[in-house]
Amino acid sequence: MNPQLLNQLPQILFRIGKAIGSDESLQETLVKISKLVTELCGAAACSIMLSNPEEKTLLGKAAFGLRRPDFTTVSFRYGEGLAGWVAEHGESLLVSDVDEDARFLSIGDSSHIRSLACVPLMHRDAVVGVLTVTTPEVDFFTNSSIDLLALVANTVALDIENIRLRRVAGTDALTGAFNRQYLDNHFPGMVQDAHERGVSLSVAMFDLDRFKQVNDNYGHDVGDEILTFVAKRLDDASRAHDVLVRFGGEEFILLLPGANLATAAEIADRMRVRLANNAVKLERPDDTPLALDIRISAGVAELASGESPEQLFRRADQALYAAKANGRNRVEVAPAT
Repeated sequence: MNPQLLNQLPQILFRIGKAIGSDESLQETLVKISKLVTELCGAAACSIMLSNPEEKTLLGKAAFGLRRPDFTTVSFRYGEGLAGWVAEHGESLLVSDVDEDARFLSIGDSSHIRSLACVPLMHRDAVVGVLTVTTPEVDFFTNSSIDLLALVANTVALDIENIRLRRVAGTDALTGAFNRQYLDNHFPGMVQDAHERGVSLSVAMFDLDRFKQVNDNYGHDVGDEILTFVAKRLDDASRAHDVLVRFGGEEFILLLPGANLATAAEIADRMRVRLANNAVKLERPDDTPLALDIRISAGVAELASGESPEQLFRRADQALYAAKANGRNRVEVAPAT
């Protein structure tokens, strides 16, 4: 692999991580990633398409350097065109000259595309999208280009899928966090993946302290504003690939893939401190400011060998109960099994 490209890689991945961790829309984030991948590979253009697995189609989501401004209107069926071939087979593709490849499907003016490298974005053995770079030069890309793209794709696929899911489905209407349905549908797969790969997975369960008093004293409208504020603070303090779920009422769960117990406890306590140090300031209809101190308790548990999602949640809940019993506004960790 080109040493110059390797030297750029850590900085590019850092910038991609910042883009993913921002509050921008999915398309804005993907455009930034496209620009950074173009820079990394020395390409003329980069595009990202995301899959609709139910309909077996790829939809154009973002691009940088392409001549056509309406890339988001582009779509391919699986097996259609080069990107569709990659989606159908789940394999990377290196094309030295698209004019010599019968699979290439020209849409509009494609005279600026001659060589191409394309890799699948994979999440849990399923194609969630396709990442493509192009240039007007023949024989521009090499196997090293594919290796580089695959490394980037493996790095960002999970984050892109989480962002996409967050925007399109499975979210709590009030707080914007994922909802219970998302948790039920996706967490068992996360647990299975952690067991199969032998990697860490932790959960942190949060509960607002004395939240009933807020509803009783100020009404449920204020309570809803508090929940929205808390969800944003928790999300802001989490890592880019963590998943925040509103579990019910004033209870939230943070899913922490790759985090061991110590890391999960540190993240949970960071969230607790940020809330404790910042009063929630609300504007009332009569223009009277309202500032409320909000505290949270948390229970943290790390997935044990052979443990089920239900068992993991039960241990986190027991740790949360201990945090409440030991004075609130604290984090307790579940003992290893």
